Amino acid sequence: MENVDLDKTVNNGRVLSIDVLRGFFLVLMVLVHFILYFGDEEAANTFTYFFFDEMLADWGAAAFLMMMGMSQVLSSKRVTKPDNWMLFKRALLRGGYIFAAGLLMLILAWGPDKLWWWDILTLMGFATVALFFCRFLPSWFLIVLCCAIALSTPSIRDIFNIAADWGFEESSFISKYLPGMFLEPLSDYHPAIVKGFFLSGYFAVLPWIIFSIIGFVLGRRIVLGKIQRDLPFLFITGVLFLGLGFSLAYLGRPHLPSSVIYGLISPLCFYPDSFSMINIQVGMSIIVFAMAYFFLDVRKKDKTNIGTINRLFIRTSNFSLTFYFLHYMLVGWPLAILYLITGRYMLGDMLSIIPALVCGIVAVALLEILIFFWGKAGSKCSLEWILAKLTTFVLPGYKRSINKMS
Repeated sequence: MENVDLDKTVNNGRVLSIDVLRGFFLVLMVLVHFILYFGDEEAANTFTYFFFDEMLADWGAAAFLMMMGMSQVLSSKRVTKPDNWMLFKRALLRGGYIFAAGLLMLILAWGPDKLWWWDILTLMGFATVALFFCRFLPSWFLIVLCCAIALSTPSIRDIFNIAADWGFEESSFISKYLPGMFLEPLSDYHPAIVKGFFLSGYFAVLPWIIFSIIGFVLGRRIVLGKIQRDLPFLFITGVLFLGLGFSLAYLGRPHLPSSVIYGLISPLCFYPDSFSMINIQVGMSIIVFAMAYFFLDVRKKDKTNIGTINRLFIRTSNFSLTFYFLHYMLVGWPLAILYLITGRYMLGDMLSIIPALVCGIVAVALLEILIFFWGKAGSKCSLEWILAKLTTFVLPGYKRSINKMS
């Protein structure tokens, strides 16, 4: 999450698919969150709600983490005369900064009582530091590690009685057609600081860390110049993971709802991430990245002619931390203001589906206009700008090459 000049982004050999996909997923997250937090019970019974919530958001968050893992590899390759101690201090600084930004975001958007929701930014802060140590491990070991985490997480959650933190109900719309296959939390989980961070939070370290590690491995293949020949294999692997995930979910329909926590054969669930959902997330993320890389980085010869939409996504990617941080203010503050006026907190109970989606679109437009002019003004005081200044101050010897991909 670092700000980069847009013209340099499309001209200096960067991996366009990563920048474009990261921006796309950020825009998608804004739309999803407005629908989820503003949409009422009637909205939850529509295909539009299901499309954004289950068909896009469920794997979009995992793919966003995968892009983050790739970026960690590519960014480290841009360091002039890399030194492990310097890279570790940089990872610690960046990870701590993102982690703190995540906590501050939750306080400002929702208040102190929601501090321990453990959103995706706190996970990314932790993953930034964890991925530094992945540099010393072979890729095959990292893949084995990911498999071990995915397979063991249900048993670990069972040991620590994560089921007591959650309740479940069937997803409103799709249950009419595929009963028992999609589950969602009945209510917010009960905050548990340490257990929540590692196991039961919205984006708990286990199993969500695996997506950043998978991205890290793919980033290595990009740096080695081998990713292009890997694309057919990646596509086939993604399809196999998709098939496995849907098969496990279908077979898991008769199982108890708590099976999404402790079972390998279980319905699909996003919070907490069921084993069946993990397989679908891995499959979709790999497929989408392989396709994007093929069309944007292999087939596309003129990297400067990327189109208006792709430029918008790249600009969003360059402001990724600021964009994500601010969008939660646009979600949380109106709800707080309406509560002060009406005495009713309308989280998840305010608008029908179309007005909620329109609010999301308006929020995206406002944020895009803001970062466009912010970029023209040098991005001063953005979260990325502050991190760059902090890095220069704390690590005065840290230098990067600006003409290599990141």
